[in-house]
Amino acid sequence: MKNIIWFSLSVIAFVWLASCSSPESKLIGTWKVSDVETNFDEQSVSPEMLNQVIDMQKQTYFRILNDSTMAIISNDNTHEAKWVLNPDDNTITFFFEGMETTPNTLGKYSDGMIISETNTPLGKMVIFYGKE
Repeated sequence: MKNIIWFSLSVIAFVWLASCSSPESKLIGTWKVSDVETNFDEQSVSPEMLNQVIDMQKQTYFRILNDSTMAIISNDNTHEAKWVLNPDDNTITFFFEGMETTPNTLGKYSDGMIISETNTPLGKMVIFYGKE
């Protein structure tokens, strides 16, 4: 009888621990730019302009507060948004209140980083966010 009780308690504890380590829970925290890679047309972009674009990206960071709310912080402005993780491809999307039908893609969660790929008029930019 004791073995059955211990086994049942072990199964319940295992299920509880497994549910606490959901992919969403790994995202909670502050995320800042750790690297920016650009593939811009070097003929149309000066080194000064390139540095300015990279510095602008580094000024924005975000905090994932819980399993649905995030704060985007940029130049002393804070915007609250809702976010969702797609479990099929680990893509994180977010949207602002009243704009639920037009989600924005934040990036893809991979190996402890969030990777955002953007095509701009200057070329492709990849931003790597690391958790603090």
